[in-house]
Amino acid sequence: MNERTAGAAQAWVETVAALWPGTRVELVGPGAAGEGADRRELTFLPDAERPRLLLPARSRHAAAALRRYSHDLTIPQRLSRSVTATALRTGLPQRTLRDRLRLTGEGEQSVEDRLSELLGRPVVVSVGLGPARANRKPILHALTSSGRPAAFVKVGDTAMARELIAQEAAALEYLAGRPIPGVAIPEVLHHGPWNEMTLLVLSPLPTSARGWRPRGSVPLAAMRSLFAVAGLSRGPLADSRFWEQISAVPGRLTDQARARRLTAVIERAAQVHGARTLDFGAWHGDWTPWNMAWHRGTVRLWDWERFARGVPAGLDLLHYRLQEAMRSAAVEPYTEWPAGAAASLAELGITGAGAEATVELYFLELCRRYELAAQGPIGAPLRPQADRLLTLLENNAGRVT
Repeated sequence: MNERTAGAAQAWVETVAALWPGTRVELVGPGAAGEGADRRELTFLPDAERPRLLLPARSRHAAAALRRYSHDLTIPQRLSRSVTATALRTGLPQRTLRDRLRLTGEGEQSVEDRLSELLGRPVVVSVGLGPARANRKPILHALTSSGRPAAFVKVGDTAMARELIAQEAAALEYLAGRPIPGVAIPEVLHHGPWNEMTLLVLSPLPTSARGWRPRGSVPLAAMRSLFAVAGLSRGPLADSRFWEQISAVPGRLTDQARARRLTAVIERAAQVHGARTLDFGAWHGDWTPWNMAWHRGTVRLWDWERFARGVPAGLDLLHYRLQEAMRSAAVEPYTEWPAGAAASLAELGITGAGAEATVELYFLELCRRYELAAQGPIGAPLRPQADRLLTLLENNAGRVT
């Protein structure tokens, strides 16, 4: 195993060691002996140099771990995922997915042991781990002995991850008694500490490879339903809780130069938009094509960590369109003011100066999020994006009249 591969896989090795405490975890490649009485293996997809997922070596479980289809997936991607899942049932991990993590020894209670207790039946898990950033956390897909999905599990292994998990648990518990027409959300099965970490266990949302809609389809009716779920209000921006939270951010920053820059942006925006009357309601906070799926006429929506109430109308639509556009843009995110963003809000009846103001408020909310998350050593990966957002606002906020 070369040094580059070992470096790319290191975070995964550390994560698995924390989830299976007391076991020996090592990266192995082709030719190594397989599972044994005190040994099991997780297989990298596609490989240890470009890790996206760790799959149970048992093919039935590995196949089931791939059967989640978000709106972000194109038809070819859906077909590819289905074909890969089918191939996994025939033994593909042993034939082509050759980079593995080997777990040796009995160890202490593992995350699989704990989840089996919580769910009342034996489960195994696949492990996902996103790119290095402050809010990265392990995401587990718990599978039954027959390969059926039992739960999705978020693991809070840092202070920020635990905070975000707590926010999601609170959001889902709040929404559990408030139906959202046209939208299905996960149920909180468990939220609590385990082995110096926090587990948020959520019911799986059914999706299907056949639930495809054109990528340009935006769930506007569902967004309207969610906006109204906690009640609606109308009033001046300056008197809103949303603006109070934006205005409080500079006082929470440890970098005083950055705090002064943000204060100047907020004051300029307040002078221009503070008296503007807006509609306020709820938003998901991270509604993107990859956090949802259409299934049997209903929007299945997950990742509720950023849910909030009392926000201006239109933020979910802007987030959905702008985040998708940035994935294929030729420039770094948040380097250019998005042409046409204000015009897109006409779909919700927001036009003119009100739409221009809403775009500014969206970027101020993103800046609030990034500036707070970019503090301290753990926030270093987010700092470049926080800097670009702040500069973008310095060049544009409060200039629309």
